[in-house]
Amino acid sequence: LAAAPRRWVRLLGMTTRSWPRRAAEDPLIPSHVLSRGTLDPDPVTAQDRRAFQVITAQASGGCILSRSRRNAQGGLLAASPLAPQGAGVQVLKRARIPTHAFSEADRLLARPDEAANSPAAANACWRDWRNPAITAHDGRTRADHPVIARAIYAVQSATSLRLMLRDPLAFLWRYALGWRSVPEDDQPLTLDARAYGDLVHELLKRTVDTLEPRPGYSRAARHEIEAALAEAATTVSAEWPLKRSVPPLLLWRHTVDAAAQLALKALTLDETFQPGTRSWTELAFGRADEALAAAIDLPWDPAAPVEITGTTVRVKGSIDRLDITATGNAVRVSDYKTGAEPKKADQIVLGGGAELQRVIYALAARQLVPDNPRVVARLIYLGGGEPRVYKLPDIDRAIAEIADHVRAAGVLLRQGRALPGPDAR
Repeated sequence: LAAAPRRWVRLLGMTTRSWPRRAAEDPLIPSHVLSRGTLDPDPVTAQDRRAFQVITAQASGGCILSRSRRNAQGGLLAASPLAPQGAGVQVLKRARIPTHAFSEADRLLARPDEAANSPAAANACWRDWRNPAITAHDGRTRADHPVIARAIYAVQSATSLRLMLRDPLAFLWRYALGWRSVPEDDQPLTLDARAYGDLVHELLKRTVDTLEPRPGYSRAARHEIEAALAEAATTVSAEWPLKRSVPPLLLWRHTVDAAAQLALKALTLDETFQPGTRSWTELAFGRADEALAAAIDLPWDPAAPVEITGTTVRVKGSIDRLDITATGNAVRVSDYKTGAEPKKADQIVLGGGAELQRVIYALAARQLVPDNPRVVARLIYLGGGEPRVYKLPDIDRAIAEIADHVRAAGVLLRQGRALPGPDAR
């Protein structure tokens, strides 16, 4: 640009860390061996200053210096020393309505009222509404779109598989386009169902980790479990407000006490264990794409891949609780539910795609525990007066069923038929 000056110039990234560039010491010939001025008589800092003077001097029409106020980590950035002192500064907010749009879609996105009152959009919506075929308003997309294929072949979780099966359009919004709802940072009066479940699971994990390996969760007396749970509740009560929004202090204490009662139900549900049985909570599996802290004494490698049998879809997650006998010939996985027990809970296998964790846990245990052990998969509802336990009657049939549904969902998505499902809202 300095060699071919322009009348109108806009320079981007004019921060103190970027321009002018800083001259670094030569790694092979340090300054005490040969001075920097002798080694490099025209350093890059001087070149940048000279180029800036040439560019701005020739910009007779106008010159705009643009910079970000914060870096990617949120830290404040100062203006470049090249910027003239006393120059007028105009602050542009990210949420502003742009004066000049990049495209029609950009213009309508910034002006929702104009998009809502567009006759062309209303006419297209009216025609598609009366059209029996699948249209773009229903979720029709281009077949074999690479972004959709990338989302399908990524490592899935129980949450993403539920969206894929029960709301394909929302699956594309979240995992193909990367859309996320903005979290509410205001102090809530209560925890939502998801956060409350996370709280109970956190208490379970800390309690079992305290008891294992000594004295061992399976060998611990009730008073030892209660003491470990009380310690976990005290720690969580102090740490959670530092990491996420929680209710006011009095309500927060009541919430933790209620969650601890549910956790105690889960921890004291099984009164008999075989000698030497080991237990783990929040046990990760299939997380080959994530950096996990090194942990010892685990039954498997958390980064080992887990694949849905009969498909190429890999899954990841964390098992609520895993029990393995001393001989390793029997495994029990448990999925805890803190909500109310639904009707006909004993007949639930996949629950129309809403209850996938129990089957995925059993699948992971079968593939990761050596010597092909006998696996028992349970669904445990803690929300009622007494915990209710429901075992999966036929694990092989459930795995085959989930594989069929995942294959069918993948075919529909690749064909461009991402329609809203039962979970659409």
